[in-house]
Amino acid sequence: MAIYELDRPYPSEMSAAMSREIARRGYQPIVQQTSGSKDDEIMILQKVTSQLCDGMIFSPGQVSDEELRALSHGKPMVLLDDISPDPVFDSVNTACEDGSAAAVRHLIDIGCKHVVVVGPSYDMLLDDKMASSVVGRRMTGCLRAFEEAGVDVDASNFLPLEHWDPIPAREAAYRLLDSDDYRDADGVFCMTDTIAISFMRGLADRGVRVPDDIALVGFDGVTESEYAVPSLTTVRTDLDDLARRTLDLLIDRINANVGGAGIDATGGTGDNAGDGLAFPDAPQRLTAAWELVKRESTRR
Repeated sequence: MAIYELDRPYPSEMSAAMSREIARRGYQPIVQQTSGSKDDEIMILQKVTSQLCDGMIFSPGQVSDEELRALSHGKPMVLLDDISPDPVFDSVNTACEDGSAAAVRHLIDIGCKHVVVVGPSYDMLLDDKMASSVVGRRMTGCLRAFEEAGVDVDASNFLPLEHWDPIPAREAAYRLLDSDDYRDADGVFCMTDTIAISFMRGLADRGVRVPDDIALVGFDGVTESEYAVPSLTTVRTDLDDLARRTLDLLIDRINANVGGAGIDATGGTGDNAGDGLAFPDAPQRLTAAWELVKRESTRR
């Protein structure tokens, strides 16, 4: 399994859930960090996949569909949050659009009049590539909820972060409070729990109370969200369901490939490895279960 980063709560907890499910199926997990580097992604695909693995769980960042196909060496792969228009591999996605819509809708339902989304910039959807990304799909969900509520959206509804890290997120709270554009904000949706918890720290630095002054919602459902003070309302991805769906797809592909291109019955590389995928049907695209968990940060 190759994912972007291991030093953040959500990918770390997701990796743990995947590893448990892989071991339960009788396989041995190997977890790699790509760090968003195309060179690292290519190296993992070339070396680890071709030499060691029966199959691959991959979170694509910089590598194109064509490169994935060429570098897979004919071995089965399941992608995480892949939204390619013409998918090459099976994928399991998180509920980016529906979950974000639920988060914004909840803030509006509890009476928030000016909801601010922390993470993307207002003009991000002008970039076609970004529009189909995870953040783009989450932003699409926000826009859908605003439209359903009859809210006229402009730049004051989005507070961009150049880097989605704790320090910039904490400082973003200062920017919100210091700017006339955001001064009347009474509800905030942060596109990850890590951003939300750090943003809440920034609000506390300035004496702003959650949820009395500003209600706050995150996305992911990491363990820390339950133990923050106040506890964080969040869109929780069911990581066990994500792992089950991913492994169901991957092991079906491994079994279908045994004795064909890429993998022999012992799990090693067969004579036809690299000749192309031996998959019997079109790639599937599934979505993991999720829920909006309402906690103290939105209780008024």
